[in-house]
Amino acid sequence: MAAATFTEAQVRRAVKGALAAGLPIGEVKIDPDGTIRILPAAEEKAQSDQREPESW
Repeated sequence: MAAATFTEAQVRRAVKGALAAGLPIGEVKIDPDGTIRILPAAEEKAQSDQREPESW
C-alpha cells in the first residue's frame, strides 16, 4: 500500500479555512493523488404547503 499523499494537518487546515469562510461542510473527499475536496452541505429547501389539494 502506498504512503498517504496528504497529512491530517493539511485536512485540518482546509476544513478550518472553509469554516472560516462560512462554508457549511457537508463532505470532505480526498482523491488518490492527495487532492482535498470540501463539498458544501446540501441546503434543504422547505416545501411550501400553500398548495390546495387536487379534487379527484
